[in-house]
Amino acid sequence: MTRFLVFLIAAYIIYYLLRNSLKSKTPENTPRRQKGNKTDVVTTHLKEIAYVFYSAAKDDDTCDVCMALDGRHMLPNHKMLHSIKPPHSDCKSPKGCRCTLVYVTRDEEGSKEIESLLKKRGGMCDKQTIEKGRSG
Repeated sequence: MTRFLVFLIAAYIIYYLLRNSLKSKTPENTPRRQKGNKTDVVTTHLKEIAYVFYSAAKDDDTCDVCMALDGRHMLPNHKMLHSIKPPHSDCKSPKGCRCTLVYVTRDEEGSKEIESLLKKRGGMCDKQTIEKGRSG
């Protein structure tokens, strides 16, 4: 019986030490969602994103819906972004939706210019409008 108690106490001490060592390794600078605090990692990173553009695979298996969305630029808080987020249900490709969203940060070259153009155009433009706005 004594051996069992000693074993149980030793197991508890090891568990306690491991739990505390794992807690101390959590990053201190990562914002956490708390009850009274609305700051979280997603909100913090959205502030750094200038715009998002939609990129399709553009091969023989790419469906018409994906080809139509290819090259669309939009602000990260645009309401349409959530409805077209790949893989979307309207894709008719036999291989499935292989599209992706490309997030461009504010520190990339030309991103501020495109971001201001998107703001003037209501938050969303196609590739041709972006190219015309940058050259003109």
